[in-house]
Amino acid sequence: MNIRQNMLATGVVSLLAIALVAGLGLWGQSRLARALVDNELNASALRNHLEADMMHDALRADVLEALSSQPGDAAAGEEVRNSLREHGDWFRKALAENAKLPLAPEIRNAITELQPVLENYIHAAENIAGQALKDPQAARLQMPEFSQRFSEVESRNAALSSQIEASTAQTRELSESAVRQAAWWLIGGSLLAALALALLTRQLLTRVLKPLEKSVATARAIAQGNLTTPISVDRHDEAGQLQQALGEMQDNLRQMITTIRHESEELRGRSHSLSDTSLSIADGASEQADGATNMAAAMEQMISNIAQVAEHARNAQGIAAQSESLAGSGGQVILGVVDGMSHIAEAVNQSSRSITALGQSSEEIHSIIQVINGIAEQTNLLALNAAIEAARAGEAGRGFAVVADEVRNLAARTAQSTREITGMIERIRETTEQAVNSMQTGVSRVNDGVQMAQQAGTSINEIRQGAQRSAVMVEEISLTIGEQSKASSEVAQRVEMISLVARRNSQAMRELTQTVEQMESSVATLQTSVTRFQL
Repeated sequence: MNIRQNMLATGVVSLLAIALVAGLGLWGQSRLARALVDNELNASALRNHLEADMMHDALRADVLEALSSQPGDAAAGEEVRNSLREHGDWFRKALAENAKLPLAPEIRNAITELQPVLENYIHAAENIAGQALKDPQAARLQMPEFSQRFSEVESRNAALSSQIEASTAQTRELSESAVRQAAWWLIGGSLLAALALALLTRQLLTRVLKPLEKSVATARAIAQGNLTTPISVDRHDEAGQLQQALGEMQDNLRQMITTIRHESEELRGRSHSLSDTSLSIADGASEQADGATNMAAAMEQMISNIAQVAEHARNAQGIAAQSESLAGSGGQVILGVVDGMSHIAEAVNQSSRSITALGQSSEEIHSIIQVINGIAEQTNLLALNAAIEAARAGEAGRGFAVVADEVRNLAARTAQSTREITGMIERIRETTEQAVNSMQTGVSRVNDGVQMAQQAGTSINEIRQGAQRSAVMVEEISLTIGEQSKASSEVAQRVEMISLVARRNSQAMRELTQTVEQMESSVATLQTSVTRFQL
């Protein structure tokens, strides 16, 4: 097994150890959670039972309060009945809540058996309380039976309380046992994982450190110049690969030193040729200096042209700024128009709603006129019937007939007036409909105007933004031209410097000849240094 496999095995064992410890922890946590749920269940059951036991005593207190009340006291009687009803409902609710919980079968059976006894006890309390408010003496005669029912409920509550407490104690013991077992399993798993990791770590150190110490000794010998020490490869893992790499490095160094010795001899010969070449380069550098001087004069002319372009760019920037200002003013005017059109649209809409309301009022008036017309027709019929009856009465009904004629004439005039009003209402309705249609057309046109004004505002803003972008671009151009002018000046300076440098290079090439002679001396020193390696 090589080092990589050992490390992978160590990693796998570490992961398995982590998984083991985590699994044990999760197992213990699940048992603890289940125990906590059981404890919470028993606590809820005990709480509900205590509330029920309190209501058991409260019902008896209500009965005693009813016996102490004065007969005929309506307020006291109503208070006793409300208290009995509240305590009885509370007792039933607490018992029902426990019946819903997943308790032990014997506890659920005890709750089921207690429910009919509870109902009898509540009914007995209600009967005695009702009797006490009417006839306290008769109610006191029923107290022995009520006390018996009270005792029966009390004994069953006590038994149920004992069962719930016993279940709670059992659950608590199970919880403590689960915690202890989880702790022991977790400790054992952790120790086992630690032991396995210790063994694998010891094996890994044994297989890695010794080969590394041998490789370090070999590297130190190479660093001291000893390239003759043999390197044996006796392993096939990563340590063996390291030893093999050190052996290859030793062979390569040996070849490199041999090559350096050979090349230094050739370098000495080439240095002579370099000395002659440097003299030729010095002459060329002098010619380059003369050309750089002519180039500097041309750059001065180009700088003058760039300055003129920069002036034109500044003028264009001013024009762009003026365009932006005009576009901003136009945008403000358009915004005012949009605001005015919006107010007009709101006013037209309000008028349209008012006219629509007028049309609805006309409809209501028309309905009222129809009712009046019906009343006039009924009045006319009644007057006609009255005239007929008056004619039958003869002389005695003559005065009544005159009144009936007047009523009939009044009904006829009323009917005529309602017909005229109906005609007017119809004309008003038609006019209202025409006004509403005109208003709707006006609203549509006003909305179109608002939309067009908004579009104009948008266009003005786009024009303003375009002017701003133009101003920015012109400003950037101006800056760029300024930078170009500055750069051109720097180029001119650089050209002059090139001329100066070229002249210096000429001098330097002559000095290079002297340096080449010194390099020949350095090559000799290099050959002396290479000889310290043992090949």
